[in-house]
Amino acid sequence: MIEFNLESYKKIVFKTIKKYNLIEEGDNIFVGVSGGKDSGSACYLVSNYIKQNRINCKLVAFYIKLGNFIPERIVDVIKKQADICQIELKIYNVNDFGIFYEKIAKLNRPICSSCGTIKRYLMNKIIRQEGATKLCTGHHGDDFIVFFMKNLIGKNIEWISKFTPLVKGEKKQISRIRPLFFVGGDDNKNFCDKVGFPYINEDICPHKFLKQKIDRRREKWYQTIKEISKWQPNFREYFLEGVIEIAKNLYKNLSLPLECEICGEPTNKKICSYCRLLKLQEKIENPI
Repeated sequence: MIEFNLESYKKIVFKTIKKYNLIEEGDNIFVGVSGGKDSGSACYLVSNYIKQNRINCKLVAFYIKLGNFIPERIVDVIKKQADICQIELKIYNVNDFGIFYEKIAKLNRPICSSCGTIKRYLMNKIIRQEGATKLCTGHHGDDFIVFFMKNLIGKNIEWISKFTPLVKGEKKQISRIRPLFFVGGDDNKNFCDKVGFPYINEDICPHKFLKQKIDRRREKWYQTIKEISKWQPNFREYFLEGVIEIAKNLYKNLSLPLECEICGEPTNKKICSYCRLLKLQEKIENPI
């Protein structure tokens, strides 16, 4: 087991920010937080980088609460994280946008897909209307290795074009930055523990609180990455550099996003996944 080195970890993250121009003068960056170690690390380090380099930009933390069933203790930790970073925190409840996740969870469709659809849509729309120029997330290197392999198996090749530290926005799509692209989930946990940064050290998947069945196969993907890393030096770094090169080539042929015929938000189809989800929710509310 390689011992965690705080300075090396920070150096990797700061190098990623600088190399890919993730933070620039005049930016209005909204960082999505969940109360976990990953988004917490991203928030802390981006805030630290901005202060250390005296960059004239704005940083705001925001949390999208999937409903009133989410325990208040999670919100309390998120507030502590924002206070430590000395930045503003905005909290949004999906109920205020006509989404009732308790009903969505009952649909006969993959629950993780529904969760991702809601978050991606609202994270982009809400912060764009708030004047954001960039969306920062806590996705890390292990996430993108898993995303790459699963999308390759599923033949969702277009998605791979977005697996880079910086995805530039097009039309109504906000630019996205991933400062933790070259570090792993365990690194983020070690970082938070080392500096004493608070986070929820438990499974905070919303499906847990709704007593929905959770697909545990996801963890096996991450465990596989750990196993490979034990015998292949610098596996994460080399693999991700390869993913970036593939993504760059795919991005050249990527068509511009369309606008949903119902809501006008970015999509690759006539009607976006979010609006289709709302339609399904209506059938639950108004069964025939």
